[in-house]
Amino acid sequence: MNLATGLEHASLVRPCSGEYVSGDAVVSRDLEQGLFVAIVDVLGHGPEAHELTHIIEAYLGRYGSADVHGVMTRLHQHLRGTRGAAVGLCSIDAESGRVDYAGIGNTVMRRFGETETRLVSHDGVLGHNMRTPHPQTLQLAHGDMLVLYTDGVSDRFTAQDYPGVLRHPPSEVAKNIVQRFGKSHDDAACIAVRYHA
Repeated sequence: MNLATGLEHASLVRPCSGEYVSGDAVVSRDLEQGLFVAIVDVLGHGPEAHELTHIIEAYLGRYGSADVHGVMTRLHQHLRGTRGAAVGLCSIDAESGRVDYAGIGNTVMRRFGETETRLVSHDGVLGHNMRTPHPQTLQLAHGDMLVLYTDGVSDRFTAQDYPGVLRHPPSEVAKNIVQRFGKSHDDAACIAVRYHA
């Protein structure tokens, strides 16, 4: 959480039923003018998938930046020869409220607020096959909640299904999205970010 920048965030990762560790992961990194966040879904489940999350977390924790498209391209090369992963990368400028997003595979980014917006992840698997992601941006307003999650979360819920998404703190939002809409047969991860202009 970095309230000093006006960006309050929290996350939750949960392994699928029968596993003790998850192949999903969340990364957050403070930037000079905001925040970098990533949602990761390594192919498969269990300890081997979990091992690759450590490699991705270390890479993004070191190299995550506002240039999400460049980071995605370099991470793709870094993961050559591995089982691969679906990844969503996002940078948020705390002063302007501008969000830049790049997603490959089954990851989701949504904004809840006065308007609900979804940015698109492109088909592919990092480390195997990736088309160059098109730049995607959106503008946050005060109080907006940004959520990123893996496909272990059912993608059919709306703000009407979970009205608290607009008023709960990010820690509760991440927890409730995973617990209420997560699929027991799959790893699940969510990061929630509230923007305070």
